[in-house]
Amino acid sequence: MNLTRLRRNQHLYTEKPWLKDFDDDVIAWHDKWIQFYDKKEFADPVYPDIPLRDLFNKWADKYPEKDYLIFNDIKLNYRTVNTLARKLANALMTLGVKKGDRVAIMAPNIPQYVIAIHALLKFGAIEVPANVLYTVPELTLQFNDSGTETVIVPGPFADKAIAVMRDPSTPVKRVIVIQLASMPVEIEKAPDIFDFNEIIGPASDAEPNVPVFPSDITKLQYTGGTTGVPKGCVHTNAMNMSQIVRTSEWLGVAVPPEDFRTLCAIPLNHIYGYNANVNVCLYKGGTIVLVAQPTPDNLLEAINKHEPNLWASVPAMIIGLNNHPDIGKSKIKSIKGIFCGSAPLAVGTLEEFERLSGGRIVEGAGMSETINIFTVNPVQTKRKFGSCGIIWPDTDMVVVDVETGKKVMPRGESGELICRGPQVITEYWNNKAETDNTIKDGWLYTGDIVTIDEEGFVFIMDRKKDMIIVSGFNVYPRDIDEALFKHPKVSEACTVGIPDPKQGEAVKVFVTPKPGQTMTADEVIAYCREQLAPYKVPRFVEFVESIPRTPVGKADRKILRELEHSKKQGVKN
Repeated sequence: MNLTRLRRNQHLYTEKPWLKDFDDDVIAWHDKWIQFYDKKEFADPVYPDIPLRDLFNKWADKYPEKDYLIFNDIKLNYRTVNTLARKLANALMTLGVKKGDRVAIMAPNIPQYVIAIHALLKFGAIEVPANVLYTVPELTLQFNDSGTETVIVPGPFADKAIAVMRDPSTPVKRVIVIQLASMPVEIEKAPDIFDFNEIIGPASDAEPNVPVFPSDITKLQYTGGTTGVPKGCVHTNAMNMSQIVRTSEWLGVAVPPEDFRTLCAIPLNHIYGYNANVNVCLYKGGTIVLVAQPTPDNLLEAINKHEPNLWASVPAMIIGLNNHPDIGKSKIKSIKGIFCGSAPLAVGTLEEFERLSGGRIVEGAGMSETINIFTVNPVQTKRKFGSCGIIWPDTDMVVVDVETGKKVMPRGESGELICRGPQVITEYWNNKAETDNTIKDGWLYTGDIVTIDEEGFVFIMDRKKDMIIVSGFNVYPRDIDEALFKHPKVSEACTVGIPDPKQGEAVKVFVTPKPGQTMTADEVIAYCREQLAPYKVPRFVEFVESIPRTPVGKADRKILRELEHSKKQGVKN
């Protein structure tokens, strides 16, 4: 137990007595939580006080010939990746990128993405992960908020980054294009557009002589918001180091850490994909098997070729493999440790995959604000189906009332989960209002409505912020509402998530046309495709005379969800 953190707010107990209640609750439950840890030493982890680049350099020196990245039939060892990362870092600095500058990496899971991550870590530039599926308006919003000046992007998606750069209102100054051998793209010639390979070629392979410290920012991990305004979670070297140690130790019960070989199928621009692959393999020099498009065929091909033993997954991926006709004759038994997140996994699906693989699935919960994990089921001692597990080591957790956020709720009663720990952000990038609304006296108010049972296992009941999870992607209803509000025929729109057996949830939108206007579901869906990333596009559309509202005039999503559950109908895409 971190006693320093636990009693950090003692001086506020008189002014804010509920903070003492929070601390008392943590003390009361600490020993009950750790009784389920696979190893009791998990309760007191030790974190190296070094920046991430030093950890990677260590393994590159110790295991230069060991495979670090595997992509299809391409294998890159630690020496090669370290050399390429150094050359890219020096090339970027030659172009004018400095420590603290924001650089967007907008790519699927390809080797160049990981190389770029390590290049930025070497001289303290700040990564801004960007989804290749984002539209130009979405990218513009993110790059403006972060102050991104440089974008690294594969050729097939470069047109969007260039379009943002050509908008004089954005800060983007340069675009670096990765030409893929399988998908070469003709790119306009311009002094602010550079070829990834061409700038690396002549660059120095010396380690950049730039001081980098554990407290330095490494990443702005963007998360959507119910207002439609993006929020950049500020991550540092030290915060990531704390997750490197804990995630690796937890999984090390299933697979020896020196033999980590991860199946990287979750996008690296998502904090889940990043932490469960890049961070995990930084612990003891592991290997990352990259999958750019995680179809069942591609996943099974990667498993058969490279025999990974750790896999960060989502329910849709597990369902896909369970139903694959070739699963019985595959090398699925190589996978021994499986994280599953984003949505509850059906018990039957879990049991079938464990039967096929012989591995162990542990479900957990996390956020961009916590560098992925804050609760997880143990690997060996005890797990509960439908639960996202117990509190993560060196993390404190309390359930409080939804109305005030100050009253500790008894076990078994629902409330909002709040947490704190070394992985929890202290701020959103340049967004004091959202920071103050979410982080109070060191506690992160997650927005998750949960119950905790008498053994300390957490069950997520609802999402305070109405977030919808579609195949592992976070979808915020307000994003879709805002897009539809711009349609000339739309008077009102309100989006909700509805249960879906494969995706976890599907997006449904209720639309009220303006007087005298008529619309079709196809028209609404086609418009959304132009404005939103594909996973945000509604699958169901229903036209209504009016949107139900709360007493204060807000659209009442709860009523719409209840109506939807009772009638189970809509217009399907």
